[in-house]
Amino acid sequence: MAGGFMGKYCVIDLTKQKTEVVELEEDFYKKYLSGYGLGAAIITERQKAGIDPLAPEAHLGFCSGLLTGTNTSFSGRFMVVGKSPLTGGWGDSNSGGFLSREIKRSGYDAVFFTGVSKKPVWVNITDEKIEFKDASSLWGKDNVETNQAIKSELGDKRVQVASIGVAGEKLSFISGVTTDDGRIAGRSGMGAIMGSKKLKAVSFRGNLKVPVANAAKMKELTQSIQKTIRKSRGTDRLTVKFMGFVGKLIAKTGVSVPPTTDLFKEVFKTYGTPGSNVYSVMVGDMPIKNWGGVGHSDFTYAKALNISPDKVIADQKKKYACQQCPMGCGGIVDIKKGKFAGTEGHKTEYEAWGAFGGMQLNDDYDAIIECNELCNRAGIDTISTGGTVAFAVECFENGLINEETTGGLKLGWGRSKEMVKLTEMIINREGFGDILADGSRVAAKKIGKGAEKYAIHAGGQELPMHDSRLDAGFGIAYQVEPTPGRHTVSSFSYSTLYHVKKLFPEVKKAIKKSKGKMAKEVKQQAAGTVLMQLINGCGMCHFAPLVSLVPIGDYINAATGWNLSMEDYYQIGLRILSLRKAFNVREGLKQEDSRLPDRAIGTKPLTSGPLKGVTIDIDGMQREFFETVGWDEAIGGPTPARMKELGIDKLFS
Repeated sequence: MAGGFMGKYCVIDLTKQKTEVVELEEDFYKKYLSGYGLGAAIITERQKAGIDPLAPEAHLGFCSGLLTGTNTSFSGRFMVVGKSPLTGGWGDSNSGGFLSREIKRSGYDAVFFTGVSKKPVWVNITDEKIEFKDASSLWGKDNVETNQAIKSELGDKRVQVASIGVAGEKLSFISGVTTDDGRIAGRSGMGAIMGSKKLKAVSFRGNLKVPVANAAKMKELTQSIQKTIRKSRGTDRLTVKFMGFVGKLIAKTGVSVPPTTDLFKEVFKTYGTPGSNVYSVMVGDMPIKNWGGVGHSDFTYAKALNISPDKVIADQKKKYACQQCPMGCGGIVDIKKGKFAGTEGHKTEYEAWGAFGGMQLNDDYDAIIECNELCNRAGIDTISTGGTVAFAVECFENGLINEETTGGLKLGWGRSKEMVKLTEMIINREGFGDILADGSRVAAKKIGKGAEKYAIHAGGQELPMHDSRLDAGFGIAYQVEPTPGRHTVSSFSYSTLYHVKKLFPEVKKAIKKSKGKMAKEVKQQAAGTVLMQLINGCGMCHFAPLVSLVPIGDYINAATGWNLSMEDYYQIGLRILSLRKAFNVREGLKQEDSRLPDRAIGTKPLTSGPLKGVTIDIDGMQREFFETVGWDEAIGGPTPARMKELGIDKLFS
């Protein structure tokens, strides 16, 4: 018995309000798994090259994972996929919560939308029917209001809703898709595609059971993972490796920092992602002052303490975990000040603390929380929004724009009230916010005067809050990944924690044969990237391989009934990665289009701090990565011969 997948996907034409159900053979899943592997294969096949991402013919997909609904630990994530309006190439973004399982329980591994509705619409999908509902009364509402209104109309609190807020309605290139009142698939601008189709929301509720080939083996594997997490073995491993690294870097700053062992031992379980707020500032991980500053001097230890993890969880009302997660890093907090005072919101994650904190030289705790809640409710990416605000501040500081340009706002580093106001303006495309609403690359072109040098992005997508000068592997991911500027793929530290040498025996041999430190590191990084294709194809969380050695091949085999080796799964991961990259080539993108800005590689090195004097060899690392995965730099991705070898060539014919 085959298991793990439902065996079909649905295409919903919003123009005609018609549906098409397509059945897939088992061999398809052996090639692409599910998740964004399935999404990339279907969209590449069904969507013509060169289509505007916001055109009616463009497709938008909601994809579950191959292991979602099988009781696999960490398997609760879904992916939104399509052609990115932000980068012009392949786009995908994922989020947790409980929606992914409902997609499969409704009977589909993925649901795709095409066409444009005449008026705002939301689509209700169950295992029995698909309904088109008038969303005119929801248009203009935020994501919290939309979620509550749909659940109220359906009379079902367990229905799972994915929606856009005002930012998506106004077609912001940095808008995303939101679930659970504030969990957002924020990257790649998927919210703009949804808005262009007048699709306010999609709700899922199903009662079908996801088949599993070997339930006993699945239970055994899951119990083993959960036992590991309970004993904190995974976080102990993280502690040992990370603590030595942190200690050396903090020592360079000359700052006295309290003992950190207890913090990092339980970092994810106790604090969630904000657990690294202070230490990321001090070691040089969190970019400071639009990537031009230094943590211990420009954004001091005293300032960092104002956004400390202990302060964050002091406001935490309750913890929560995504579907099938044994860790529970999420939290609901009481918002005490600002526009949303007296309400509850999702705990601000590390990326938002960095984007509205260190990037702005801002330590106003309540202002950061307010910006985070604004973004969640409006459905806009905190990383890109914060990065674009920082870009605007630097343009203001250097005289490229002024108060007349900004509508009276006097921008500056650490000016939190102006930061909050500008965030609102971006969301609503109000005044100067309209110039910024599509990200810093678009804004720089509109402003001119050399503003491009202050726009810190890769291929149009703002860089995350992990400095590539600290871990050069992030630089590879930011520049080379099919969706550039992505931090949840791989890095040198990540690939070590992923234990790719244990998972992929052939990779261990290749690394051993490599000559030179960089070649070894890049080959390991590439294996980490391939592993993440499997993780995302299965609907699993990025934290899974970070905190525990996940037997991904055993899990897939037990769920599906297959008997594939880890070498087989390596090839599947490489196929998915190459397919996503080939999509970019088809759309006319060149590799140089996503080249990192000088600050991210240290072309002009910092003169102080833990990253003093650091310049990374991004060209050498890119060459090594392309050679490792069998791509051609001149083409910008896999060659036709490589595509044929991987079995993806026919998708492009």
